Formats: sequence, C-alpha cells, structure tokens
Amino acid sequence: MLEINKVNKRFGEETVLQDVDFLLQKGESVLLLGPNGAGKTTLIRIIMDFYRPDTGSVVWQSGKGNYKVGVVLQDPSIIDRLTVKEMIHYTRSLHKNPLSYEEVLQSCGLESQEKVRTENLSIGQKRRLTFSLALVGQPELLLMDEPTAGMDLSARKAFYQKIESLKQQGITILMTTHLLHEASMLGDRVLMLEKGMLKQDREIESITEESKWVRFSLKEESPLVSKRLEKIGFQYSTMQGKWEVNTSDADSLVRWLVTEQIQFEKLEIEKQTMDHFFEEMLDQEGDQNANSV
Repeated sequence: MLEINKVNKRFGEETVLQDVDFLLQKGESVLLLGPNGAGKTTLIRIIMDFYRPDTGSVVWQSGKGNYKVGVVLQDPSIIDRLTVKEMIHYTRSLHKNPLSYEEVLQSCGLESQEKVRTENLSIGQKRRLTFSLALVGQPELLLMDEPTAGMDLSARKAFYQKIESLKQQGITILMTTHLLHEASMLGDRVLMLEKGMLKQDREIESITEESKWVRFSLKEESPLVSKRLEKIGFQYSTMQGKWEVNTSDADSLVRWLVTEQIQFEKLEIEKQTMDHFFEEMLDQEGDQNANSV
C-alpha cells in the first residue's frame, strides 16, 4: 500500500530522520516505537504531507488519491466553539459516504456531551472524539500519533476493542505509541526508531518467540548448572537457589535439566515482552555509544 523510501529530514542542524525505509502492506497493523525525539511524529507528518522529506520519497502504490485515509494527530484536531454534535455533522459533510451521526456519537461515547462545546471537553474526551471523527469516512488506512495519550483506562479499553474490530475488517493501521503493551496487543509488526534511524522492523510474534525467560529453583546447589550455562553462552542470574535464564530454546534447556537429573522445582517459562525487547534495544544503543567514545 505504502512505501517509505530512504526518507531523510532535518530541522536546522538537527537530523530528525535518516534513511528511513520500509513497506506498509494492506491490512497490516504496524506500531511505531521509540523514545521521545526518535522521529516518530515527524515520520507520520511526512506521510500525511504536512512535512516534505529533504531526500527520499513516500510512494502510494495505487496513488494517494485512490485511498481513503483517516488521521489522528497528537494534538486533538477539533474546532473550538463547535458543540460535539456540530463537530460530527461538520466532519460528516466532508465525506461522500460517511458513517451515520448515531454511529459516530456512539463510537466516541459522548452521548451525554452532545451539546457541549469541544473546548470544554477533557483531554481524554477530545481524544475519543478525534479518533471517532477519523473513522467517519470509513478509511482504508488509519494514521495515528499517540492516540491514547490522555485517555483513562475505560476509554483505552474501548479504543483497543475498536482497533481489533478495524483489524478484522482489513483496515491498515500505522500508529505511534510510547506504551509498549499496546504494541504487543495491537500490532502485527513493530518498527523501532532510535535517533531518527530505523533500528528494527520485526513481526511481533518473532519478538515474543525469539527469546524466553526460564525460571526455576534448585533443590540442591549444583555447579554443573552454571558451568553448562556459561559454556552454551546463556544469559542467566541466580540468587539463593533461584535461577533465571534467557534463551531462545527453552525446550532444550528443560530437557537438559531432566537428562542430567538436576533436581529442580517451580519451573516457569515466560515469553519475552515488548518491555524486555525495548530495554535490550536501548541497552545495545548505549553500549554502542560507549564503545564509540
């Protein structure tokens, strides 16, 4: 659907994006991660034509005019002085085949605020309204920049349910977030930006399956365990008989414990989380920076 080809962007002396290159396939849900200042918002705004890349290009495979696109900006894009009702009607007037007024109002959950002027809504309510307005034109592609910022838990839960529904309908989604659990919940794929560079482009499933934490306790201390783990090169830690091992092959580790008749108990296996993945990425970046000094 969409190709980002070697996109570069500078603001003054600051390089914000550097050779960012990826393909967004129709029907994918892709989460854009990275620390503050990584270039996530700038990339979204380039895709939306708010900014022009200095070099590189954004290519719509069938031409941009052939796609219906919904947009959720980091700052709620609603007009002050209009009531919720007026804002919905105004947005509907911009589209050929809009959702019904009732569908939009129900989607944002602001039935009791129908006559309230938008500037008097809370941040969370503005977010909900902005998200619902982005769906009015029944988009094929949804671009969202931190859409859940300011939402309470109830609103986030409703948002997640709606995203799952949109995914089932085949809507393509590109969304920035700083909440790592959102990536694992909502994404098929994750793009990791660091200092304007695309560091990772991975399927969510490959991240969670790639590495697991195996935790167990030994009934008796055994030097064989630490020697074996060190020989294989596993990351591990131990304290008072409790072991935690990071491995891509948990089954082999467990089989080895059984074969060697290592007396263990309370064994549990946990998939790598997005938090672990993100922390490892930042640690690797920190190590690289330290080595370059």
